[in-house]
Amino acid sequence: MTASRLSGWNSLLLGGLLAVSGAWADDRGDTRFRLQGFAAQGLIGSTHNNFFGDSRDSVSTEFTDDGLHGTWQPHADLRLSGQALYRRAGESDQDGLRLDYAQADWQFHQTEVTRLGLKLGKVKLPYGLYNETRDVPFTRPGILLPQSVYVDNGRSLLLAAPGFFVHGATTQKYGTTEFLFGWVRPDFDSESVEYGFLGTARPGHLKGQGALGARLRWDTPADSSLILTYADVRTDYSPGGVDSLQAGEVRFRNLIVTAQQRFDTLTFTTEYGEPRGRFSGFGAVFPDNSRTAQAYYLQGEWRFHPDWELMLRHDVFYRDKEDKSGNQFHALTGLPAHGMFARDWSLGLRWDATPSLMLRAEVHHVDGTGWLPGPDNPDFLSRERNWNMWLLQGAYRF
Repeated sequence: MTASRLSGWNSLLLGGLLAVSGAWADDRGDTRFRLQGFAAQGLIGSTHNNFFGDSRDSVSTEFTDDGLHGTWQPHADLRLSGQALYRRAGESDQDGLRLDYAQADWQFHQTEVTRLGLKLGKVKLPYGLYNETRDVPFTRPGILLPQSVYVDNGRSLLLAAPGFFVHGATTQKYGTTEFLFGWVRPDFDSESVEYGFLGTARPGHLKGQGALGARLRWDTPADSSLILTYADVRTDYSPGGVDSLQAGEVRFRNLIVTAQQRFDTLTFTTEYGEPRGRFSGFGAVFPDNSRTAQAYYLQGEWRFHPDWELMLRHDVFYRDKEDKSGNQFHALTGLPAHGMFARDWSLGLRWDATPSLMLRAEVHHVDGTGWLPGPDNPDFLSRERNWNMWLLQGAYRF
């Protein structure tokens, strides 16, 4: 049986389990315990390059997202939550069923205007505006998130990790202010992450040594949001049996600035970051170096009908903001310059057919291959600079 067929059967199976689980939760009538879920299947076609499977001049069905989310509140100050996820995204994500996150949230101080709490476990990571809810299709502004900031190549690194976060909020006449600060051990054990940091899959492996994360958010009375997110991550590389690289270290830091303004039927969003990477100790084949990338997007969403929404986005990514054209990289390595950048125009349409069923269509025109999934396109020289992509997705929730 092929991988795409396996994906389809797992989607149907988990979809059935979600429906049964939802009915079981309703029968219990226990408001402290709640089960929710979703099942989504996508189709992808592209020109010149692959994305989430064999999509080049073809159609890939290897884009599946199914999840079962549960919460239990045994005490007014304590909430337990977790999610099991089945995900398939071409060669970039073949892990199938996994524990997405599982955390305990203790609200140890609450008043009418302030609260303080502590999250423990495999916690969701604060990273920009959408990361904590990126798995649920209904919460995303499109089928794909802006790849400059939420690159799917690094999804396992950004999503959730063992650790803790202290968080709090206060509501005053000037709006609501929230903060979050903590430490986690991120997961670097992914072929896609290796492609992103080391250029290709290596015989050794990256192991996260720890990361500090912080976020400050202000929701104003004018229906706008301003967010600052900071991450400081360190990982070590352990060489494999036959490896041209020595034991090295990667340090990654990023500050993301987010602004969103909501009107009656319009929402405008922008995010900007300059991820900084420092590589050291890998030996002569991969000399010590540091690089600052640049990532940002501008996005508009128009709910022109209660059941219909249009999305337009311009998404820009440069692996090195001092070499935006990639010419220096090409002169040094001989590899295509377009691997150092990606500029994406995308247009999406959403139809909420029922409160539980959503259908989406999306088209992309991309100049560059800076965030193209490496496992789906292992041959650097066969990647082409200008390419197009279309996506269709159906999603159901309960």
